[in-house]
Amino acid sequence: MSVDNKEETLFHRIVDVGLNKEFSVTEKRYLRVANIAAILGVLFNLLWMSIAISILETTSAVWNVILGLMFLLVLVLNQKGRRVTASAWLAISAYFSVLVFLYFSGYHSGIATVCFLIIILPYMTFPRKARSLAHGFSLLACLTLIAIVVFQSAFYAHHNDMDPYLSQIVNIGMTALISLALIWSLSVLIDRSEDSLIAEQKKSDNLLHNILPANIIKDLKESGKTIPKRHKNVTILFTDFEGFTKLVASIPAITLVNELNDIFGRFDDIMEETRVEKIETIGDAYMAACGLEGEITNHAANCITAAKKMLSYLEKRNKNHEIKWRMRVGIHSGAIVAGVVGKKKFAYDLFGDTINTASRIESAGEAGKINISSSTYELVKNDFSCLSRGKIFAKGKGELEMYFVE
Repeated sequence: MSVDNKEETLFHRIVDVGLNKEFSVTEKRYLRVANIAAILGVLFNLLWMSIAISILETTSAVWNVILGLMFLLVLVLNQKGRRVTASAWLAISAYFSVLVFLYFSGYHSGIATVCFLIIILPYMTFPRKARSLAHGFSLLACLTLIAIVVFQSAFYAHHNDMDPYLSQIVNIGMTALISLALIWSLSVLIDRSEDSLIAEQKKSDNLLHNILPANIIKDLKESGKTIPKRHKNVTILFTDFEGFTKLVASIPAITLVNELNDIFGRFDDIMEETRVEKIETIGDAYMAACGLEGEITNHAANCITAAKKMLSYLEKRNKNHEIKWRMRVGIHSGAIVAGVVGKKKFAYDLFGDTINTASRIESAGEAGKINISSSTYELVKNDFSCLSRGKIFAKGKGELEMYFVE
């Protein structure tokens, strides 16, 4: 590791003193700014201590050491988790520093400019729960600055060894540099906060897109609610596995869950590839639909394409896995109503006789084949070769015309 990397790591460790993973993004920013301000306060006093020693001002040097330690205590308090106390002590240290410097160097040393820092610093360091304290410290600094300017003639230097011109250069220059450092640090921290919020927003959006269709998400974001919508022509795809009940009793539960997770994970990818919307899984049953988005007109063909890919995937998978999965597929087209149900843990669901018929078409199918209804056949007969099965009895529906897609 290079020296630069070591220094960078040490700096970040100091800046992150007292950081808690449970802090919000804003709380982390307040903490880091407070630590940076404390470090700058120590450096400011170290500079003045060096100047005081060089001109043999022992008393001033001792006071600089005391003030530096006061700023250093901010880091200790933050480390102990006493956030409000640390921010208050930072403001007190800065305020006390101005008074000490004012006593030794007088008004013409330019130390009064530090009051501008004390006015804005509380709003950059106090946590939100202590905002009233920030108001108080800022108001005190503001009134102090006005009083110093109004009664400036009363503030004369008690030590005359320091050149007032040099004091102004150091105090005003250091105030400007500290302001620059704080503003730059704050801008970097704000940028990081925004990046973090954007990343979290993206995670939330991705999670929503995994649960709800895009048009439903848009309605919920804009109005906080969604109205059930009727779709006149949608294609429903149902699948389940032959012999699933017997399989459940023969293998460990964790193995079963892992197998289904692997298979359904690939099915989800296939749905995305073919522009079919996954609706839900119940046990070994997988339900999807196409045509919920208005611009999709070849919804029946998309479902058949998806079903072919699903069967092809299982066929290849079965060659390399001990457990052999045999899947039935049923597809039916018709009208449905779609909407979000419930207030908590809500789910997007489809309703209507089309759903029941699609389920019966799937139950009347055969493993490894795609069974479709007559309404779906009429939509895809020019695109796929189909074999008529004639009328097949379906529970609760009577005899229905069915076809196998070849």
